Amino acid sequence: MEPVLSVNNLCVTLYTEQGALPVVDNVSFSLDKGKTLGIVGESGCGKSMLASAIIGLVSHPGKITGGSILFEGQDLTRLSQKQLRTYRGSCMSMVFQEPMTSLNPLMTCGAQISECLRAHRSISKKEANQIALEMIESVGIHDAPTVFRQLPIQLSGGMRQRIMIAIALVCKPRLLLCDEPTTALDVTVQAQILKLIRKLQKETGAAVIFISHDMGVISEMSDSVAVMYAGKLIEYGSANDIFSNPQHPYTKALQQAIPRPDVDVAELETIPGMVPLLHQIPAGCVFAPRCRFADERCTANRPQEIPMGCRGSACFHPLGTQGAQ
Repeated sequence: MEPVLSVNNLCVTLYTEQGALPVVDNVSFSLDKGKTLGIVGESGCGKSMLASAIIGLVSHPGKITGGSILFEGQDLTRLSQKQLRTYRGSCMSMVFQEPMTSLNPLMTCGAQISECLRAHRSISKKEANQIALEMIESVGIHDAPTVFRQLPIQLSGGMRQRIMIAIALVCKPRLLLCDEPTTALDVTVQAQILKLIRKLQKETGAAVIFISHDMGVISEMSDSVAVMYAGKLIEYGSANDIFSNPQHPYTKALQQAIPRPDVDVAELETIPGMVPLLHQIPAGCVFAPRCRFADERCTANRPQEIPMGCRGSACFHPLGTQGAQ
């Protein structure tokens, strides 16, 4: 079976006064129908830029400079913006991180859902409004007729995020990208949103890319996991493998930074330093300056890229080998 999405050696570059800066560097993975890929990493690791490239939202000063993005066999990197608009919102959709800046503050919630539907389907305004009303109900909003007529500012953060999900799913896309959709929400609402996404995915069979810096959320949502750091894919595998047997020191460090109710520790571990700025990417392994296992080989050489769909890590000293326990 052909995967819904196949990303091959994708490169995205930002052109600035400091030169051409790689923000996504030779990233490859695939995603099947009905499956969820979790993409995790600290802020500034290229997760959102990767999602923007997939859905065709990279604009100046950014540019896709290499690789391919195959959606159901069609290379999206070869399409014009006009052609991409036939895919966005219809075949693929995105739930953005902050609904208050993503929703139109001057349009009612119902009108925004209806507008997306009419942009991609040949139906009347009355039919679109009825489907929009049903969609509001399907995302767990009880008083749908009232919310249909309200502006985004009149809703809570959780309600606005549900409206974003309704807009993303109203045309029944085969690929849904969720870019940290629960970041600004409290724990209770976050759990509700995650449950809703899983429920709607099960009903539609959509493939989902779920982006987060929260390893706990990724472990709950994902079938497979891609770990990104400084624009590179540094570990990839099934969710079970990644969380039970991490190979890259960065992946292990992210896990150890999460408080666990079943483990009593006096102090959580931290990762020293920060994600490098784009114009300060080290010549060797991108994680070497923050890694306690790094040696001369790490600082002078780049680890081999992870082959498409293979379990592995881009590391000279993967965990479990001598000297990296």
